[in-house]
Amino acid sequence: MKLRQGDLFEFLVTDGRLGYGLVIIPGGVLYAAFFKNLHSSRPDIASLLADEIALVGTTMDSMFYHGRWSVIARDQPIPAAIPFPNWKVKVGDELRTTDFEGRSLWPMRPDEVDLLDYKFSRAPLGYLDALEALNGFGEWQDSYDKLTPAYAARRVTRA
Repeated sequence: MKLRQGDLFEFLVTDGRLGYGLVIIPGGVLYAAFFKNLHSSRPDIASLLADEIALVGTTMDSMFYHGRWSVIARDQPIPAAIPFPNWKVKVGDELRTTDFEGRSLWPMRPDEVDLLDYKFSRAPLGYLDALEALNGFGEWQDSYDKLTPAYAARRVTRA
């Protein structure tokens, strides 16, 4: 299955409840948002899309490939609040700032040096673990902070 922007997907968590996410930018390494609440059965799509976005970030499509994440609806709207952070990249000996896609490079400002990350991706299980921790399974790990929309939003330093 070829993933598309706006694909709403469903997956099982440890206790058998259902979690949901939304493909923001498709690809073998995709940008996705994960909704906070878990459900004992599939709610209506409007309820899902009204849920809080708990996690956002880049991950691989392997869970789709192996049938663990399933697209249940296509062409869903992308929430306007989804952050697209800037990144830092080293070009020679110089640090530069890129847009979310890495297409544009600008000289890095001093306030961005410690704030921005090099572009990173997290394995799908990292998102599942973080979502489960938010819902009372296991402990929240400091590394999960980088998966939150608030973390990403603080790194939107340039349009």
